[in-house]
Amino acid sequence: MSAILSELIGQRCIIKNEDEEYLTGHADVTCHVLAMDDEWIKIAYVDEAGNRVSRLERVDTIDSVVIVNDNR
Repeated sequence: MSAILSELIGQRCIIKNEDEEYLTGHADVTCHVLAMDDEWIKIAYVDEAGNRVSRLERVDTIDSVVIVNDNR
C-alpha cells in the first residue's frame, strides 16, 4: 500500500472518480476512509436518505482525493 494512501485511513475526505455520479448522483462523495489495502478502499458516508452506507471501491478508479480538515 502506498504510504500516502495509508495516511487517509481515519480521515474525512472528498473522493472523486469516474463512476461516482452513476452510484451516488454526484461526481464526488464526502466520506470517512475506514480501511485500505493495495487494491481496495473501504469508505463510509451518509446518503441523501440519511442512511449510512459502507462501500468497497477499487483504488485504481480514484481520480482525486481532498482531505477535509475539520479543525478550523
